[in-house]
Amino acid sequence: MADIKEYAYYRRGDQFAIMEVDTTTLPNTTFQGDTLWKSPQESITDGIEIEYSYSGKYRVYSNAAIDVNKFYVNGWTVIGGYLAFLRARLSSITNWGSSPESAVTSGSAGATGGDTSDYIIIRGSERWNGLHKVQTAGSEGQLVTYTKVSETVPYWEDQNVDFNTSEEVFGRSGGSLYLADYFAADDYVFISGSNSESNNGLFSVSSIATSATVNSSKLTLGTKYNVVNSSDSTTYSTGLGNEYSADAALTGETSQSDINIYKAYRDFCYVLTDVDVLNDEADVIPVSEHLSKAIVYYVKAKLAEDAGQIDLKEYNMKEFYRLAHKTKKSREYGPTIIMPGSHAIR
Repeated sequence: MADIKEYAYYRRGDQFAIMEVDTTTLPNTTFQGDTLWKSPQESITDGIEIEYSYSGKYRVYSNAAIDVNKFYVNGWTVIGGYLAFLRARLSSITNWGSSPESAVTSGSAGATGGDTSDYIIIRGSERWNGLHKVQTAGSEGQLVTYTKVSETVPYWEDQNVDFNTSEEVFGRSGGSLYLADYFAADDYVFISGSNSESNNGLFSVSSIATSATVNSSKLTLGTKYNVVNSSDSTTYSTGLGNEYSADAALTGETSQSDINIYKAYRDFCYVLTDVDVLNDEADVIPVSEHLSKAIVYYVKAKLAEDAGQIDLKEYNMKEFYRLAHKTKKSREYGPTIIMPGSHAIR
């Protein structure tokens, strides 16, 4: 007879994970009473069936189509205390106000019921999966949300910054931007505003050179990361919607005064638009028949409580719990055994 395996799950935010009972102490385990839990290590031939129900605060109705309502981003930064996603295409720095990226605002299904706000869903991120409200759809790669971030990330906008063909970026002589003081090797930097597209995008920092002289305080850039968009998908082997990386190849530039530099985090994920957020009485909440009736009794109970009708309130709450319990029982599997009464025929 095969060994019986015991599994459990836990949730952290919108993440869902399976654990397995083990009897030996292994790394990365969690104790719960006398039980030792760990990540499942065995291959399960027939798989594990997970039944999980979640009634969210939003819906995405459209099928995800790249460069229509699904847009990959290179990473993120923090602008003015708010989370901002960064996107640089191979052909150009992204203008979130132009087609097709303008779908983050014009394509939102959340602008209903008097709420003109636009919402996006982030998926595939190491940190930011879920619903976000759009604040600013920038013209130079920055999609700023209303999601507040506690950490401070340095950035500079409309700066006098020079580039050279040795892949170096530095503040202009006479200025006060000592770039090397804010970066280290293996950090990431997002640059926009240059007239040369080779100077715009997300780059890794291969090395820095600190100096008391502004134009000698330099970042040397290593790899450039871009999103492959529709017009480039047949040219680059990574294919549509993937990340293309290549050695940085900067163009010498000394005359620009509107360069934006953001210390960034590389996090190749994607944005979904056409999001319908629950903000209107006409919105449909996906609940079962039993649960919808239970909600009616709950509302009646609260109205009775406000009116001081305690007996009526208690009756409605009793009906609420009865129907809610039915909903729970309908999701439980296995045989149900009914014991015969004391006067039953035996």
